[in-house]
Amino acid sequence: MQERHTEQDYRALLIADTPIIDVRAPIEFEQGAMPAAINLPLMNNDERAAVGTCYKQQGSDAALALGHKLVAGEIRQQRMDAWRAACLQNPQGILCCARGGQRSHIVQRWLHEAGIDYPLVDGGYKALRQTAIQATIELAQKPIVLIGGCTGSGKRC
Repeated sequence: MQERHTEQDYRALLIADTPIIDVRAPIEFEQGAMPAAINLPLMNNDERAAVGTCYKQQGSDAALALGHKLVAGEIRQQRMDAWRAACLQNPQGILCCARGGQRSHIVQRWLHEAGIDYPLVDGGYKALRQTAIQATIELAQKPIVLIGGCTGSGKRC
């Protein structure tokens, strides 16, 4: 599998408007997403809720097993087809989930098994968002130069 992107690459990914295949559930994506992201979730909202409840009640192993049970057969194939098409359409893209954990790793592994190596973001959406916030704070500290004049007057700094 391709190497994973790390914190030092985040700014470059954001500046380059790198296509992001965001595998979070639609409800998470609606609450916040990167501009270049497309939502192709591993689980829909109901599946995610069921896995979350299972995790709280029975632990991570049971939740993982339930997730694999819910996303199997025809459902898994449909999602794989969508991920495969997105990867081929965006060969320079990256995978992303909430924190760079289970979901993006699972999708990355399934794609690898299908012959597609595709990188993922360590830290997920949370890390990308923090990088964007930090960059905004840093930019706000820099002086702003306002250039005025009539159109066509040859304004130069």
